[in-house]
Amino acid sequence: RAPAILMGNHGVFAWGNSPRAALKAAVMTEDVAKTVWLAMQIGSPQPLSAEEAEKWYDRYHHRYGQENVP
Repeated sequence: RAPAILMGNHGVFAWGNSPRAALKAAVMTEDVAKTVWLAMQIGSPQPLSAEEAEKWYDRYHHRYGQENVP
């Protein structure tokens, strides 16, 4: 479901409904890659379980920023 992937020995491959959407996905992916790289400099980041990732995906896409939603 993600609009981008980070490919080993290549870089970001992104897509979207418009060039702007694809660029946004690429920039966000690069930003996350930088955050992970920085985190690895100070320790061993622990990946989220599939269930935890799904919980946060759902929250971001269906409730985050919405008014009057618990």
